[in-house]
Amino acid sequence: MKERRNGLTLALLVTSFAVGATWDMLTGAQPTQAQKNARDRDNAITVAAGGLYFKTPAGKVVARLFADQDGGNLQIFNNAGVPVAWLGAAGGGGYVSVDNTRGKKVAGLSAAPNGGSLGIADNEARSVGGMYADLNGGRFSVGTSDGKIGVGMFADKDGGSLSVYNRDAEAIWSAP
Repeated sequence: MKERRNGLTLALLVTSFAVGATWDMLTGAQPTQAQKNARDRDNAITVAAGGLYFKTPAGKVVARLFADQDGGNLQIFNNAGVPVAWLGAAGGGGYVSVDNTRGKKVAGLSAAPNGGSLGIADNEARSVGGMYADLNGGRFSVGTSDGKIGVGMFADKDGGSLSVYNRDAEAIWSAP
């Protein structure tokens, strides 16, 4: 009886392995895995093309580390598997970007060699406000989702100004 049970167990193991291998060949499923690169330091990991995915024990993707032409990037996913946040390198600086649950970019922070910017948008990703700084000074603006400015503050080497606009984006008050 014991020999028969061992034979059945072995047959099940071989069948399971064969089905799994066949499934992987048919679907092309190959997980992306980080690998140590012997040429690099012992604590270095080479991120495979397509990125390195981080998953919960249940298999849900929660983050992806990847590289593009500007450098490294980290992408964060919500519980539904939708990407909602990014942190990365971009054109001489870095950025943080946040999406709503519909995949629309609603906030961002970036840095570049000449300054930084902070932008906010409505739920349809239409810009409604921002702060910007460069070598000449800074700007702050708040507007409508149809692109019309409502309030603007500007400063440069010559001083600053504050302007308020009506619904047609016509200046109704300004100082100085």
